[in-house]
Amino acid sequence: MENIIIKIQNTSVSFKNFILKPVNIEIPEGYIIGITGANGAGKSTFLKMVLGCFPEMQGNITINGMDIIKKRSEILSSTGVISEERIFFEDEDAVKNEEYFSVFYKNWDKEIYRDVLKKMNISLSKNIGNLSKGERTKYQLAFSAAYKPELLVLDEPVAGLDPVFKKDFMKILQEFVAEFGTTILISDNIKENLGQIADYIITINNGECIWKEAF
Repeated sequence: MENIIIKIQNTSVSFKNFILKPVNIEIPEGYIIGITGANGAGKSTFLKMVLGCFPEMQGNITINGMDIIKKRSEILSSTGVISEERIFFEDEDAVKNEEYFSVFYKNWDKEIYRDVLKKMNISLSKNIGNLSKGERTKYQLAFSAAYKPELLVLDEPVAGLDPVFKKDFMKILQEFVAEFGTTILISDNIKENLGQIADYIITINNGECIWKEAF
């Protein structure tokens, strides 16, 4: 029997011009879940809802049995997030950013951090603000790997990047799951980008989430 890592029960969130309709989904551990839909469909809203960014939301979400609102800090300490909104010290390099942030993660592993940075060809001495968009995406993956997250959330990580990078990055994600057993939620408005790696697909259309097994 598969372990359910994320349980979303009748959960919805509404804003002035958008409503994400009630969602009922159980996400099994150790799989890659693709979230797709047109621009503005609600992909980022769905991911933020799973991460507990909307305390006013209706319904309930648990990750490993813990309520995402009540136990948010504890959950986020073992959750990796790759997003353009992720904040680092832009004028500092990878070593300094590790020094500043590693204290917040009880499972931080210095060796994994450096090993993955090396694998990604990201220099330890290059300031984060000087990384290209693709390099920054890879850096965030290395940063997340360092604390061995049970859940990794990626909000359109390959948007605007070339096809070769997209293919290579998706392969890296598959290796990430194989090595760490991590559950991955990854959004992309182009379904084909997810087709080669996703085990399940959540399609968001007009604020409604449709769950199905990928083929």
